[in-house]
Amino acid sequence: MKFYKHILNFLTNKKEYGQKISFLKLALKLPLILSSFVVILFSKIKRVAFSSVNTKDSGLFVVSFGNINMGGAGKTPFALSLAEYLYEKGLRPCIISRGYKGGLKKKSI
Repeated sequence: MKFYKHILNFLTNKKEYGQKISFLKLALKLPLILSSFVVILFSKIKRVAFSSVNTKDSGLFVVSFGNINMGGAGKTPFALSLAEYLYEKGLRPCIISRGYKGGLKKKSI
């Protein structure tokens, strides 16, 4: 529990230690702060690049799940539960997935 408290104090910038530790905090956090700005920059570039792409309205209601970079958050079980719920309500849901580490080997019609 004591270690957890130190980590929490470190992340919330509570000054429990001397100035040398504050410099250490900055040295440890600086790469994370810089990398977060890089991620934000690339995200904005991607958003601008894809905003100019012509899209076609399919006329279907679409629900998209999750962050494609992170796994283990329960997206698939939630998608299945939602599909079952919608099916029970008389709708005809369809789940489309590219699969784990999927690569399209054959195009379907």
